[in-house]
Amino acid sequence: MKSSLFSLGLLVGLTGAGCAGLEEGEAVDPSVAEDSASQVTQGLNTQVTGTSPVTFVTSSGNVTTPYDQSATSVVAYTRDSTTGAFTAYPGSGAADGSISVPNVPSGRIYLKVGSRYLVSTGRTFDLGSTEWGRDGSFASLSTPVTVSASGLSAWQSGDYLDMYSLNPGAFGYLYGNEAGFPLAGATSFSALNFDYANMLNPLLLDSSLGDVFSLAQMRLQSSPNGVPYRSMHKVLSANLTQTEGQSASVSGTFTQPAATGTFAVDWRRSAFDALRAQVNPSAVSTYNEIWMSARPAAVGQALASISGPPLLVKLNPDALKTDIVTGNMAYNNPLPATWQKVALAAAGFTKTYSLGTATPVTMSVDIRVDQEASAFSSAPVEPLIGPVQAPLVNTRGAFQNLTGVGTDASLRWSKPLIGTATNYVVNIYRLSTSNGATVATRVTSLHTDLQSVYLPPGVLQAGQTYFAEIQSWYQPGSDLATSPFKRALPRARASVLTGMFSP
Repeated sequence: MKSSLFSLGLLVGLTGAGCAGLEEGEAVDPSVAEDSASQVTQGLNTQVTGTSPVTFVTSSGNVTTPYDQSATSVVAYTRDSTTGAFTAYPGSGAADGSISVPNVPSGRIYLKVGSRYLVSTGRTFDLGSTEWGRDGSFASLSTPVTVSASGLSAWQSGDYLDMYSLNPGAFGYLYGNEAGFPLAGATSFSALNFDYANMLNPLLLDSSLGDVFSLAQMRLQSSPNGVPYRSMHKVLSANLTQTEGQSASVSGTFTQPAATGTFAVDWRRSAFDALRAQVNPSAVSTYNEIWMSARPAAVGQALASISGPPLLVKLNPDALKTDIVTGNMAYNNPLPATWQKVALAAAGFTKTYSLGTATPVTMSVDIRVDQEASAFSSAPVEPLIGPVQAPLVNTRGAFQNLTGVGTDASLRWSKPLIGTATNYVVNIYRLSTSNGATVATRVTSLHTDLQSVYLPPGVLQAGQTYFAEIQSWYQPGSDLATSPFKRALPRARASVLTGMFSP
């Protein structure tokens, strides 16, 4: 079965107590509304419920099926604001995608679904998602594909190949490390070989289900203002049915789509880069890019951002952070004319973490914006939401390395200086070592509409070292604390990386 985000992450503990302290509603920013109901156990008990429909968006139509929650850990926690103690109310999940926790007191809860916590006063949760591509099985074993083709435009340095299959939502990139990759000036190749299992979302293709294997020549071009970019140029399409672990071959001719288009942006790269120190004072700027494509309208609600093929335009011209006005960038379009054109702008940042003398691990985050492509062309492309301000672990600044924070620590922050956050997501990572290298493992995520969270029992363990990523989200009309996997356009997010902390 095709995986869903429900299955990601490790299960964490179910019982324990925390220290007394500020309630979540009493966050750093005084403008945040406080809950009217105390976290102390109330007389009114209610039932927490949820559903988990997964909609697969395919070329032949959408299919909705429940995600099986029967093996998922489901627990609702309340927190006593006087004692700091968490109380666990066990629940259950079912094969029909439903979850239920009976007899939960009123007030804010931490609903644990798998390794994820939803921090909300709600009692009804939509755990459904939308995913591009049909349900099916991934290639987990090496599954080689050999391609022979003619009809390329004379290959040039900077071109690359974009592999995609619309019906299963499979995609990947071939940049030149593959055997048989075309050489400069080539208009054909005879034995391009790549491992399909290394692609992104490598759902095994089956032509009897309507799957079509496509390979696009993404051609390096220059805009009227002299900005280099890559765009959809020619496409090879062929039938391909795969068996996991077995080789398969396809052949065909690259042809140029009849439909064409243009895309222009005023890209304020400096506005993204100006936020680097807010991500973390020691963060390093890495990349900045814009991708433009087209999707069935329903994919605007999908879990994944606008990051997969078939790309129509890819813009990452240099390593500079200066502003760019591109002028019209031309592309050829093999996709249905009715599809929604969408765009993503992202700026990447990294920070390293190390335990003792172990080789550091590099954590990568970004500040990104997803919108309809027309919005990118009609106004400057700049951040819609900035990083949170003044992050704290308990009452101490979170950018420094901290010890003695307790296993019942809290994280809190102030609002971003740019935009209005609709939700926040806190990812907690545990650091360990393996073969002389530092390793970061995500242990939980917490979704909230407030500016603080307490870490439930079992998240932090004595003797371990952690760091947190705090994401600010802008997604109008959507509540990630009750519908964690729902997406909408426009949407944007920005991340903060804390220092290391240990109980």
